Amino acid sequence: MLQFNATFLVAMFSFIVFIMIMNKILYKPISKIVNEREGFINSNYADAKETTEKSENILKERDEKLVQTKTESRKIISGKVQTAHKEAKIQTEAVMKKSREEISRAKETMQGEEVQLQNVLGGKISNLAETITEKLLGEHIPVDSSEIVNKV
Repeated sequence: MLQFNATFLVAMFSFIVFIMIMNKILYKPISKIVNEREGFINSNYADAKETTEKSENILKERDEKLVQTKTESRKIISGKVQTAHKEAKIQTEAVMKKSREEISRAKETMQGEEVQLQNVLGGKISNLAETITEKLLGEHIPVDSSEIVNKV
């Protein structure tokens, strides 16, 4: 059984004194160091969290600017392409008009040359026909050069 006597009280008193000494020497400095480290860790964690949020915001802004830039560049490129198509169409139409005009001028020139050629050849052919008929028949028969040229 448990007996309460003076040794128990002395052991109890010495234990209490030991706890007080240990508290002053060991527990308070250790708890102070633990609290300081906990504060240091919490402040570093808060700084890291803030830095992470800033970097995420920067990344979002960069992505938004990138998307905006791509959109703007596509608009610019499509505008330039449309302008180029319009210019090409205008130039093509101008060249087509010019070539049609040149073709019509060439046709007119050819028709004029054809008429001149018919006149020149008609005269020569009629002379030649008269000469041939004179030599073959021995008599002079007038020949209409327009009939000969039309047949040729």
